[in-house]
Amino acid sequence: MTHDHPADFEEIARRFSHLRQVLNQSSPETRDMLVDRVRDALDRGEARLSNADPEIVANSFVLEALVHDGSAIQVYRARHRDLGTLHAIKMPRPDHADDPVLRKLMLREAEIGMALRHPHTAATQTVLRLADGRPALVMEWIGSRLAGLLQERPLSLGEVTSVMTSVLSGLEAIHAAGFVHCDLSPLNLLADGDLSRLKIADFGIALRPGCRHDEFDLAFAAPPDFASPEQMAGQPLDERSDLYSAGCLLSLLLSHYDGESDGTEALQALANRLSRQVPQDRPENARAALHLLGGSAKRPVVGA
Repeated sequence: MTHDHPADFEEIARRFSHLRQVLNQSSPETRDMLVDRVRDALDRGEARLSNADPEIVANSFVLEALVHDGSAIQVYRARHRDLGTLHAIKMPRPDHADDPVLRKLMLREAEIGMALRHPHTAATQTVLRLADGRPALVMEWIGSRLAGLLQERPLSLGEVTSVMTSVLSGLEAIHAAGFVHCDLSPLNLLADGDLSRLKIADFGIALRPGCRHDEFDLAFAAPPDFASPEQMAGQPLDERSDLYSAGCLLSLLLSHYDGESDGTEALQALANRLSRQVPQDRPENARAALHLLGGSAKRPVVGA
């Protein structure tokens, strides 16, 4: 080791001595939190100096393809090296490794995703800590988004009903767990061909009922075409905000139906009811909307 900058080492030693004093004087809970933050900082520094292969995560997952490259978040398709299973891995971009707000939001999203286990919600399987301290959410891999499928071909009326049944069933589970999704759109609906097994994904801006996004420093990121009026206005949200988005989705799906059927009028009437401007004018909850969908699929609804 060279001694080109002894003053730097003296300053480092002084700071670590001060840190040790703080740790010794802290409660066990505070001490654990501070120690973890120090480890995070050391991880980030070490990773910038190491020659580790960034294409392998936690010595277990091979990053095969970058499938989403956003301003702050990246999503990769990854394969487990031993099991051969496919997964989606979501992580902050490397230039956001030191962003404490983003880290907090991602861990919050992981807690929500891991608390939900339902056939129509995409599962978060675990959370990893990358070599540079970034959190990485490991999720089930579902290859296609509904947004892409809608560009490929028209839908049958049965497929429209299947999508909405999946969506409303998933929303019922999300609401029962005590959350409002707040970001329902074709971009966050995943399916591998079979639309009856479609799943709701991305809980990054989900809220507890009665909360606003600005209470949690959450960015408003929902597509304006699907966000409820109360969400656009920054008001407290409840489950009926998601039902508004579901109504907008149903209208979009019907625009991709290329046949003729009396059932389209009933479904469009349901879409209109779900997406009414005033929350009190919408169905009470997702279960009620599912009941209305079942009736709409069988017969026209007049005056809805």
